[in-house]
Amino acid sequence: MTLFYGAILPLTSPKTLSFQLASEPSSYVFSKSSAFSRLSLHLDGKEDTGAGRLQAPPVSPVAPKIEKKGSLGTITETPSANPAEVRKRRYQLLYHAKKLLPKERIAGCLFKRVDAQQGVKVLFNKSRNKANYGNLQRCANPWACPYCSAKITESRKVDVRKAMDGHLATGGYVYLMTLTNSHNASHSLKFLKEGQREAMRRFMGGTRESRSLFAALGKQHHINAYEVTHGQNGFHPHHHVLLFVASKLEDDALQVLRDQLAAEWIHCCSKAGLPLPDMKYGLDIRSGRYAAEYVNKWGLEHEITKGHLKKGKQGSMTPFDLLRDYADNGNAQSGKLFQEFALSFKGARQLVWSRGLKKLYKIGEKTDQEIADETDKLSEELFTLDQEFWIPLNRQQRTADLLQYVEEDPSLQKAMDLIRQCLLNEHKIPILDG
Repeated sequence: MTLFYGAILPLTSPKTLSFQLASEPSSYVFSKSSAFSRLSLHLDGKEDTGAGRLQAPPVSPVAPKIEKKGSLGTITETPSANPAEVRKRRYQLLYHAKKLLPKERIAGCLFKRVDAQQGVKVLFNKSRNKANYGNLQRCANPWACPYCSAKITESRKVDVRKAMDGHLATGGYVYLMTLTNSHNASHSLKFLKEGQREAMRRFMGGTRESRSLFAALGKQHHINAYEVTHGQNGFHPHHHVLLFVASKLEDDALQVLRDQLAAEWIHCCSKAGLPLPDMKYGLDIRSGRYAAEYVNKWGLEHEITKGHLKKGKQGSMTPFDLLRDYADNGNAQSGKLFQEFALSFKGARQLVWSRGLKKLYKIGEKTDQEIADETDKLSEELFTLDQEFWIPLNRQQRTADLLQYVEEDPSLQKAMDLIRQCLLNEHKIPILDG
């Protein structure tokens, strides 16, 4: 029977870490040199240049510094959490999203390298005490990826806020209009999505009646966002539309226009072959200042750009609620529903802006991929992980932990211990201290 064991060798200097894995008949040596400029794996006492290697300039990190109910939905305030815990949760959910979508681009997100000839870079921003990875592909999926969606929606939120603030500063006003239609569990999300797309094309694109009504409302521009939840009546897709109007209307005038717009929305849904919405609940218009009850502390721009991230009302689940249920409880049905959502929204835009609105407020055009690929330009490269180290970290779901340890421990001792442990686990070699 082969005996495997590990032993931590004496430190030759305060910044040097070395340990040996011994087995019959081979021995492995895994060492970190002073200033952590190189880490290498040796076989039988000889350096194996084809094995894992960490190289970097001698940079050391600094010590660490110490997410309501509305007319058609409810936002539950996300409790504050440690950023490292949030990141770890996103990585965990991404792992399960990959399992559900193995043939989609998300399967390689934060795993496959951009340049296969280079290793995975571990980057660090001293001023923010923030670690990240470089030379990794990002899927840029704003709907299904827990990691990329957060980054993309944060960027889109800034754009929406800039447009809102700019419009309000000129004396304009903003309304929030919500649109939905009747549905039940027998309706597929694809059917509802395609039907609503046609209904919205007619309604926002302009039938003669809708053009007249929006003109009476004083509409100058709009931003349209899509949100989906799932409940006892199946998928519940609905649109949130920011209406940029010339000025605020009197309540009585607004109510008359709301009723007329609701009737026209029913007409457009009928032409699109959708189950007809209710006259009372199919269309709703609320003040953009209705934050306290409708958007809670998130603000209006969070409501329309983070609908797929927020918590659904009691009895309903957002797409990421479904993913969490699959990941935490092994609920296969929730997993299938998340798959249906992700595939139905593949390639769809998160926000649709009316023509000329971005140009009016000097908002640049960025694709989701460009946003997802943006890196912290102030980050420095600490070291590079070859595949021999990167793959075990991924298999054991410890990639988020490595970033956390880099942020917590300026000496990088905890990071190196984690890499070593993952390597030991990969070869099923237990550590015997002493």
